[in-house]
Amino acid sequence: MTLRETTVHTGLDTASELAAGFEKRRAGRVDAGDVKENLAELAAAGITVAEIKDAAERRAALRAVAAGCGATAFALAETFSAGMAYGTLYDSAVRLGLAERAYEIAVERVKARGIEVTGLPGTQFAVSRMRGSLATMVALLDRQSGRATADGAAGLAEACTASLHVTPEADSVVSTAFSVLSGDRDGTARLTQIWHDLKAASAPVSADLARELVGKAAVGIDPTETPRWL
Repeated sequence: MTLRETTVHTGLDTASELAAGFEKRRAGRVDAGDVKENLAELAAAGITVAEIKDAAERRAALRAVAAGCGATAFALAETFSAGMAYGTLYDSAVRLGLAERAYEIAVERVKARGIEVTGLPGTQFAVSRMRGSLATMVALLDRQSGRATADGAAGLAEACTASLHVTPEADSVVSTAFSVLSGDRDGTARLTQIWHDLKAASAPVSADLARELVGKAAVGIDPTETPRWL
């Protein structure tokens, strides 16, 4: 492992450790409240726009932070953003991180309840749907991030291709986790926090505009030179 790889790995470990603290701090409340304290801790640990310059590393850090507090991760994403395309990708990374945490919670808690729950086809099918959805989101976000480097509308359309899939799929994963943990008060309380964070934040590009940009790019229409819906 190179020095750079070691530094990056250490930074992500730090982000994950801080995120675990954010999760504990939030216990008992649905909203995240003022996230300034969380952001200050991240800054003190070097999780900042000045220290993390690589876009892939920023997305990884956002996913790690989202596991503890989505509101903090969305706020951090705003400091990372350099244009609408990157902002859209960072927003998707946070949503992916929230979905990943919902999946982890669901799996951990059903495993703790034993074979009478994990052995049910409904549980197994739901977990497999979540796992497949997460794998697809990861692959698509990585691919589209590599394609979103073009300037202007072309790069934004590539970023929007990811967000159009990730945004509803993240919601779907959390909804499925709720169904898996039906009757689990503590588990659903944590999922409620995740759901709140997903719905409290607006994507940098609305779903309708994202569809327009992706569609126009596909058929060769320059959105900067034509009226909307033409």
